[in-house]
Amino acid sequence: MKQVVIILLFTCVLFACKKSESADYNQLYGHYRGTFNRTGMDTAQVSISFEENGRFDGTGGALNYPSICGGRYQQMGNSLAVDDTCTWTANFDWTLIFDGNYNISFTGENSVRIWRTNGAVTDEYLLNRITR
Repeated sequence: MKQVVIILLFTCVLFACKKSESADYNQLYGHYRGTFNRTGMDTAQVSISFEENGRFDGTGGALNYPSICGGRYQQMGNSLAVDDTCTWTANFDWTLIFDGNYNISFTGENSVRIWRTNGAVTDEYLLNRITR
């Protein structure tokens, strides 16, 4: 009988514990601010929000450096597929649009690095989750 009471007590304690929010730190959804840098070029301030439903929106720096608008994303482990669904004009470098396939690594509970490399050029987003 004593063992049954201990098991019941232990079960109650397990269900009473609140799940830590940090357990989901490797999930991308949330609001972020940070920087963008392309190899050999300036650094720009950016803001991106990733929703749990797979949608994103954001803003890039001046003169479309980088170009961030909105669309859909899918996180698959250490990969991030971004599908920008906005309409863009033809007066800037379209390789600066936040679109396509990226690598992703979580550098802490509230920090993420998103990057891709094409030859000797790396586009890198260093973002910090905005917590409230």
